[in-house]
Amino acid sequence: MILRGLAKNLKEQNWMAIGIEFVLLIAGVFLGIQVANWNDERRDLIREKAYLEDVAAELDKSIQSIEHSIKRSQERIALNELLIQAAADPVVVRAEPGRFIYAITRGGWTFSPTISGNAFEAMKASGNLGIFRDRKLLRDLMALYSGVQGSTQWSQWNALNQSEYSRRAAGILTAQEMMLAPPDSDIIPIVDVDTALAVRQRMLERPEFIEWVPTILFNRVDNLDVDRQLLERVKALRARVLDQIDGRQAP
Repeated sequence: MILRGLAKNLKEQNWMAIGIEFVLLIAGVFLGIQVANWNDERRDLIREKAYLEDVAAELDKSIQSIEHSIKRSQERIALNELLIQAAADPVVVRAEPGRFIYAITRGGWTFSPTISGNAFEAMKASGNLGIFRDRKLLRDLMALYSGVQGSTQWSQWNALNQSEYSRRAAGILTAQEMMLAPPDSDIIPIVDVDTALAVRQRMLERPEFIEWVPTILFNRVDNLDVDRQLLERVKALRARVLDQIDGRQAP
């Protein structure tokens, strides 16, 4: 419509009308570009929010896994300490015979928290990282997930320690005694004192096992410190993600 009017005015040499038509044409083009940009920005904000909600949900699961790992580490540190004390003093075994047997079966177990980054990887794979407004948050999330991928070697080291513990503990418990604390149960078994003292005697006959327990304990304490630091880091990232979702973070 504007172009048709412009052509008519050019033919008639109506310069004022031509000027008005030209201004309207430029304004229409500019407005169209602005509306397109606004729609693109709005679409990006919606996509960013959806991705961040998925990231926040996965960070929630990661926090739960880390907290579970911390709880398990604290429990097993206590079990390792019990074994060290039991090797030095039979009174410890007499006081808690069931827990002593339980400590032998669980003393070498390890648990590595699961840090899931599927939502972030999906966003990266789709080429949508550019819609992230908070570039520092983006970098910190990338650092978290790349660091987790690099921790595989540490998990393998823990698995080797657990395997070595099991090797050195072989024969301390009979098959029947091992079933007193089956792997699928966290219940401290009821064990008579004589049975527990007999197990302690077999443990004392394996100095290589007694020597290995402090190594497991040291590594577990180290793991606990790492998990606590990781927990604070993930919680802080989750809070920042939620701020971004709620719009409290500056673009």
